[in-house]
Amino acid sequence: MDNAGKEREAVQLMAEAEKRVKASHSFLRGLFGGNTRIEEACEMYTRAANMFKMAKNWSAAGNAFCQAAKLHMQLQSKHDSATSFVDAGNAYKKADPQGEVYNYL
Repeated sequence: MDNAGKEREAVQLMAEAEKRVKASHSFLRGLFGGNTRIEEACEMYTRAANMFKMAKNWSAAGNAFCQAAKLHMQLQSKHDSATSFVDAGNAYKKADPQGEVYNYL
């Protein structure tokens, strides 16, 4: 699979993960298995991030890892959240090796 194909699949995974997150916020889903939807979304965001990494789209990979980290925080999974934030930071560092993005934070 070429880089464009990997990016397309990653974008599709991101869209599917977003749908799962939105579906988990419904009232009945919250009562009956909303967390499994969020866990699935975390996995999808992580898979998308890794595909973006293979396509060398570091900024998109960082964004996907950040989304996964935020969902891990919702699930009270601190270690997984921290790991995803570290992966996001590493991806952002590759996207901007001069560190110019840090001047705006």
